[in-house]
Amino acid sequence: MDLQNCLEIPKNHRTYLSITMQVLEDTILEVERILTNNPSCTKIMTETLNDISHCETTLILQHMAEIKKLISHIAIKLKLEKQLRKTRNAILGSMTVQRINLEEIKSKKLSGYGSMPDQLKEYLDPQVDRIINLIEEICKILRSEKVKEFKGK
Repeated sequence: MDLQNCLEIPKNHRTYLSITMQVLEDTILEVERILTNNPSCTKIMTETLNDISHCETTLILQHMAEIKKLISHIAIKLKLEKQLRKTRNAILGSMTVQRINLEEIKSKKLSGYGSMPDQLKEYLDPQVDRIINLIEEICKILRSEKVKEFKGK
């Protein structure tokens, strides 16, 4: 697209539009991932039952492609800012949230939902603590100087 045809818009509008288009694009990519049934994303705690026909999938993916073209056109025409996402920060943010969520399922907090059998306490807390420790290790790796090579224990 010719940059002479770009629209000048206020920075506040540009920022808001950029964020909205980024979220829309993320949603589009997530839907595409679901529809194409990416095997590398197999989940343990969720099973997806594909109730969308091949024909519907094809039509939806065509519409998704059109939406992506429109996002691109809008981004160029309005000179929207591309977000720079650092992998390190994205993972750290997600891990921090998950650590907080895991603290909430320890027996002390979970007992707020009713009496907990001792067997559950004895089993669950060490398992949750182990997951939390692994998350903390991941965060340490991400917070440290860039690790150039992994060295096994």
